[in-house]
Amino acid sequence: MSAVMNGIALHGGFIPYGGTFLTFSDYARNAVRLAALMHLRTIFVYTHDSIGLGEDGPTHQPIEHLPSLRLMPNLSLWRPADAVETAVAWRAAIEQVHKPTALVFSRQALPPLAKPAQAEAIARGGYVLIDCEEHPRCW
Repeated sequence: MSAVMNGIALHGGFIPYGGTFLTFSDYARNAVRLAALMHLRTIFVYTHDSIGLGEDGPTHQPIEHLPSLRLMPNLSLWRPADAVETAVAWRAAIEQVHKPTALVFSRQALPPLAKPAQAEAIARGGYVLIDCEEHPRCW
């Protein structure tokens, strides 16, 4: 699937995207790396980044996959925590022209965290979710 997405990106006229469980990103590693080397505009969507153990058991609980994708040069990786971060990540992926993007989603129901007003900060890659009301203490 990932290799076919690369071919579609090389042909042009369409932003290819495809999805699978994050644990299966191992099968796509070569194609994802080639997309990064060739600066292809592809969107790899990975689901079931289990922050908790799901009904599929430990074989579908990726541990090392996220760090290994983060280490891949020229791959933009997003791991949104809620709907606002997801919207920002999708927008960034669509606007990205010269490198592939990996979007990694959890299978767990997560509560809303970010506010739409924080979208600009989220797009920069990091933001203060909740600021403390007083000066932080050093222990």
